[in-house]
Amino acid sequence: MNDNKPATAPFYSKDQLEYLADQHTAAFSRYDGKEDPGFSAWKFAAYYLGKEVRFEWLSNNGGILGLSSFTAGTRVAIYLPEENNFEWQELGPDTILLNKLFEDAFLNPGRARFTLMHECAHHLLHTPYYQRITAAQGKTAVAYSIQYDRDQEMLEGMNAWTDYDRMEWQANYLASALLMPEKRVSLVLEKKGYKDAYFDQVMAGYAESTAYNQLISRLAGAFRVSPIVAKIRLDKRGFERLPDLRKPKPNPWSDWIPPPQKPVRMSKEERRLERMEKTLEKRRNKEKGL
Repeated sequence: MNDNKPATAPFYSKDQLEYLADQHTAAFSRYDGKEDPGFSAWKFAAYYLGKEVRFEWLSNNGGILGLSSFTAGTRVAIYLPEENNFEWQELGPDTILLNKLFEDAFLNPGRARFTLMHECAHHLLHTPYYQRITAAQGKTAVAYSIQYDRDQEMLEGMNAWTDYDRMEWQANYLASALLMPEKRVSLVLEKKGYKDAYFDQVMAGYAESTAYNQLISRLAGAFRVSPIVAKIRLDKRGFERLPDLRKPKPNPWSDWIPPPQKPVRMSKEERRLERMEKTLEKRRNKEKGL
C-alpha cells in the first residue's frame, strides 16, 4: 500500500454533515449536562474535542480569523504589533489559533463563535487530509479561516471546485449545523413561541418582512449566532413564509395623473417640413446678424 499517494479532499453531502452535527451536539449536551442553544463554543472545542485554543495576532490587517494545526512542529507566522514584525512559532497537533480581536467576548460574539466552530469542523472533517499532506510532502500544512469580501454561499454555485473550496464549504456548513442543528431549531421555534409570534404578527397586519426579520433576530439571540447564520439555518429547515396580508394602500393621485404615453412618431412629410422651418429660421437669424 502506497501511503504517499496525493491527498484528496474528502467528499461529504449535506445530509452527512447534518448527521455529524446531530451526533456531536447530542454527545456534547450529555457531556455538558444540559441542552443549551447558546452553548459554550469554547467548552466544545477545548474540553469536548480536547483542542488547545489560543488567541494571537494572525496577520497585520485582521484578514485571518483563525487557523488550525494538525501535526507536531507546524510553523506559523505570528504578528507582533509592538514590533510591526512577524515571528515564527511551532504549534503542536490539535491546536486552534483565533484572531486576537476575538479575545473580547463582547466584540462580535457571533463571528467569534462561528470562526471557532469552523476550525472545529476542520479538525472533525479534515485531520486525515492534512496529515497525509505532511506525510507525502514532508512539510506541515495549516487550515486557515480567511475573511473574504465575497459571500461564501457563492461557492455552492461554482462549476469547478478546488480541494480548498470544497473543504471551506464543508467547514462552513458543519459549523452552522453545529451551532444550529435542525432538531434544536425546531424545538426552539415551538418551545419559545417564536413561530407563533411570527404568524400572529402577520395575521394582525404587520408587514411580513418585519415579522420575519424579528423571527431571525430572536433565533440569532437564542443561538448566539449572526442573523445571517440564523437565516441560512431557518431556510435549510424549510420554513414557509406567509404572504403579506396587508391591503395595498390606494393611490389618491391615480385617478387624475395620466399614464405615460409613448411619443408619437412624425411622418416623413412632417419631418421634411420641420427641416425646412429650421433652415428658414437660420437664414432669418443670419440676415438679422444674430
